[in-house]
Amino acid sequence: MEECTAMSLPAPRFTSAMPNLPVSDLDEAIGFYVDVLGFALSFRNGRGFAIVARDAVELGLAPAAFHGIPAGHGRAYLKLVGIDALHADFAAKGVPMPHPLKVEEYEMKEFMIADPDGNLLNFGEPV
Repeated sequence: MEECTAMSLPAPRFTSAMPNLPVSDLDEAIGFYVDVLGFALSFRNGRGFAIVARDAVELGLAPAAFHGIPAGHGRAYLKLVGIDALHADFAAKGVPMPHPLKVEEYEMKEFMIADPDGNLLNFGEPV
């Protein structure tokens, strides 16, 4: 029988990432991400964890009290196409935006929102 070595294995290839955001209330967080930001609930493990998804992006929502992580300390950078339409949608819904929509010197058009706990989501599109 032939032994499997690291040299004979295919190189690893990452296919996605799922940031986890600590939240104070899981139901409230799910409501915000689904009803306001347009994500869909794709998984829920009781009171301990949920995944929301929009297109190919997934975000984990983890109750701070359940996991011992302070709420509001999560950060995620999400790249997309169509940033102007997304920004207009969120602005019309009154989503807090601590960083306005603008083109940065590094050739990304970006804006940042805060969820009800203060987790920050930065959205960017190459210009």
